[in-house]
Amino acid sequence: MDEIDGLGQLTDYRRLCSDLTLQTKKEGFFKDYLSAIVDQVSDEEFEGFSKQRTDRDRIVYCWTLPALHKTMKSFRPSYRGKSADESIKRREQGNEAFREKDYRKALVMYNQSVVYAPYSSFLEKTTLALALANRSAVLVHLKEYALAIRDIQLSMQSNYPEKQRYKLYDRMGYCHQQLGETIKSRVAYTIALDCLKESDLEPGALENWRQTVEKSRAKLPSNNQSKMNTNNATTNVNSNNNVLPELVSGANSNMPNASKSLAMEMDDNSGRYYVAAEDIKPGQTLVCEKPYAACLLPGKFTSHCHHCFVRLIAPLGCLTCRGVFYCSVECRDEAGSTYHQYECGIIDIMIASGSSILSWIALRILTKGKMEDFLEAREELEKGDGRLCCAQKPDNYSNIYHLATLSHLRSDKDFFDRTFMALFLFQCLRASGYLQTRHRYEEDSLNITEDEIYFATLILHHLQLLQFNAHEIHEFVQLKEKSMRSTKTVYIGVGIYPTVAFFNHSCRPDVARYFLGTTMVITSSRCVKRGQMVAENYGPIFTHKHLTDRQQSLQGRYWFTCQCQACKNDWPIYDGMTDMETILTCCPLCRGTVQSTANESYARCLKCKKQSLWEAIRRPVEEITALYQNAMRIMDLGQVDKAIQVLSLYIEMMETLVGDVPVRELLLAQEALRLCLGTYGTKYCATTHLTMKAVSNNNKTTACHKRKVGVQQHNIFGVIVLLLGRPPFVQNVQHLSALNPGLFHQSVDRLTRLQFVSFVFDVRQVDDDVVASRLNGRFQATGGHLSDLQLMLPTAAIFTSVSQTASTCLAKLRGTLMA
Repeated sequence: MDEIDGLGQLTDYRRLCSDLTLQTKKEGFFKDYLSAIVDQVSDEEFEGFSKQRTDRDRIVYCWTLPALHKTMKSFRPSYRGKSADESIKRREQGNEAFREKDYRKALVMYNQSVVYAPYSSFLEKTTLALALANRSAVLVHLKEYALAIRDIQLSMQSNYPEKQRYKLYDRMGYCHQQLGETIKSRVAYTIALDCLKESDLEPGALENWRQTVEKSRAKLPSNNQSKMNTNNATTNVNSNNNVLPELVSGANSNMPNASKSLAMEMDDNSGRYYVAAEDIKPGQTLVCEKPYAACLLPGKFTSHCHHCFVRLIAPLGCLTCRGVFYCSVECRDEAGSTYHQYECGIIDIMIASGSSILSWIALRILTKGKMEDFLEAREELEKGDGRLCCAQKPDNYSNIYHLATLSHLRSDKDFFDRTFMALFLFQCLRASGYLQTRHRYEEDSLNITEDEIYFATLILHHLQLLQFNAHEIHEFVQLKEKSMRSTKTVYIGVGIYPTVAFFNHSCRPDVARYFLGTTMVITSSRCVKRGQMVAENYGPIFTHKHLTDRQQSLQGRYWFTCQCQACKNDWPIYDGMTDMETILTCCPLCRGTVQSTANESYARCLKCKKQSLWEAIRRPVEEITALYQNAMRIMDLGQVDKAIQVLSLYIEMMETLVGDVPVRELLLAQEALRLCLGTYGTKYCATTHLTMKAVSNNNKTTACHKRKVGVQQHNIFGVIVLLLGRPPFVQNVQHLSALNPGLFHQSVDRLTRLQFVSFVFDVRQVDDDVVASRLNGRFQATGGHLSDLQLMLPTAAIFTSVSQTASTCLAKLRGTLMA
């Protein structure tokens, strides 16, 4: 197990984790920059660095090192600009696909045409107008009517030819008609008729158009009542318009983003953390918070809105560059008026450097605000200790600044690497124009002002606090509509949430989180008594990972040894847990273990020695078992709201009965509740969302090809059946191995390299031979390879990174039950 000594030196594993918070791409040039600087820094210079005691001193010292300026030259903003020629080329490709009725391909080409089109001159705007107009046509065919209306409006604002506007107004009238907006549809058709007078159509064509538009207008209801056409009609341009949930018991006066059910406490061992101010029940909303700053993963720049993180169907581009996309004019303008006006010219440099997403946020925290505001707050930040920050406004920078950095545990090498990353980011910030510093000559850039030192110091501070306080942002994807057995969360970005940051970790979490765009919602997943700590989970959960693995992960990533109940008592993973029937079959008087008597109608308690009717013991067990099975069945039917109610009731009843004892079905129910709550967040269905349909529809045609490629490259694929109940597990494994020994053992040996999949049987009441027969049939049906099967579990317990032995892996999987 990796540990940290008194001097704060990092072990190899911890150092690796720490390095990944600075740079994630192996091919990025910053790694070469840093290596070149390290080679040039002498032992005496590094010793001098190790004597610096403040972030400011470290920045100033490293700025004076010759190695920095020899290697890390200043640079100017650069970005991939607009191109009318490229836009026209993409539009023509879109036109060709449109004529062939390949509407999805046409949409891709038109999207590129829109993003590439320049905004600068009146003449160039016509290129944008034509791209938007053509895209609106394909959006109509794809039944994205609201987006089509938006594109039509933007096209006419962008110098669309006056003599052809009749076509756009006719199209707009049709879209409003499909959306049930009768009045707007009538107005659009009327304007289309007026625009026909300005067209250059031949008399015959003009008359045909006039009759067509008048017929469309005549079909509208005469009473002007709007009736929504719900058949595949998109009603909102921005799909991320979910209503934020209300906090249970109302908002906390000291922490406006948190519920009154939470109170903050602090001690020397745990720092600041939340406790329950009142009894908390499962399914209650405890925190609803927008990020102070959030960054989309660079790999999602073309698929998600750069500002609000929703999936894109018909994106709009930045007014200057073509590197980022937006879902709406509102998102584009809000980003362009704040952070993106500075980041526009440095995005390509940041990507090429291989900087981690945390490095991006270290800059975003600054670029989203005003330089003057940070300068005004300097004195207050240096004096305050952050203990009263939560009583301030949620968007106050001091809430971020005073988050934990664990600087007292950092090694000199860690500080050295972070200082040079901070100076690289500072060079980016200087090049962006944010600092309003002008250097006429290259040699001028070697100078640094006191204000610039302050901002470089802030960046170094951000790089430390983000390591322990940032949160991943994800979206919820259903592979099948209304199916909870094939779901996954997709990691799309990272944010910093000052209210959520004060939740401490537990390997048995009390809460679940989901996202509405970038807004994080924290909801209780189990009962918490008044005065007890309310904890979330930082990654390793005890049901999935053994104690040693959890401790190693937490020490390497977060630098602490977990002391939660699951760790103190070394609770087992699913495979070793007590099942619900066993723990509930007990004496109703003292809850001791019971044993049947000679008269099978009674049972004797081994603890209090009293007898009880078997029926009195078994009836509650059967009722709560039925409740559990009913909850899982309702979830499988896709009735999420009802499933949450029943699961919450079951969890509350079970925790009242068994307390803090880990019971398999109880923990599976809590996992299921977290899964159901996740559907309240930003959610997409792979079979219905426009940008995901093509992938979903092609699954059947590409599965066989992928399987062949996989065999050639790896020559391994296996299947692990999750078993629970009466059949002995060892015999189950023997049956699996006997079916295909080579394939089975190869899969086991290389589990650490595969994102393996499992096929689940309901085997609670069947013997091993039946399981083996089913498995053999499945092997025959798939040609002996199951690489394309998805793990479909109500608990979403998908194990994708396993470092234990094969037997441990199998033990983990055995504990996950298909309800």
